[in-house]
Amino acid sequence: MKSSQNKQKGLVSRTWAWYVNADHHWIERQRGILIVAALVVAGMSFYSGIYPPGGRFSSTQNGMYPLGNAVQTEVDMDQFDMFLANNTVTMIISLVIVLVLISGFPLRNKFWMWLLTLGTMSTMVSMVTTYLESLSMMSPDGYFGEATFFICVIGMVGCGVVALIHTIFFVVWVVMKLSKCMMPEKDKNGNQDVGEA
Repeated sequence: MKSSQNKQKGLVSRTWAWYVNADHHWIERQRGILIVAALVVAGMSFYSGIYPPGGRFSSTQNGMYPLGNAVQTEVDMDQFDMFLANNTVTMIISLVIVLVLISGFPLRNKFWMWLLTLGTMSTMVSMVTTYLESLSMMSPDGYFGEATFFICVIGMVGCGVVALIHTIFFVVWVVMKLSKCMMPEKDKNGNQDVGEA
């Protein structure tokens, strides 16, 4: 019983030591590649927004359909709104990631690392959701197969788990930093009280 508890404590302490002491210089070295990747994602989202699945009306067809409108708006406006919302989230978060990367902030800082991780995971989830919406709009009766759906859900859950783990580590790190900052003040107050007595 004690050996299993010791193993668990050892695993937790090793994982925590990895998080605290991990070399985050790699992200500084790969800054350019990350910028290009985020811009590619933003460009893909921009293109999907301008040229949505199903296309746009290229002729007015006796004035019945407004020229340039997405075909999907005439079929299911709610689904098209969901597609646009997810696509816009993907594009905006990708551009925010680019902004953080080109701003010159020190990426070794754990706050920026956490923010970039959350941004990347959010982008991936919204991208997968946009993909599912696109498949639903292009498929007959909105059907695109259970296997595709489950693979996408597994990917989104994986992103959520990674984001949650990083958030837990970051919150614990912040709490420990704050508690260390508060400790010297308590010690000083205690010493002053002793001196006054």
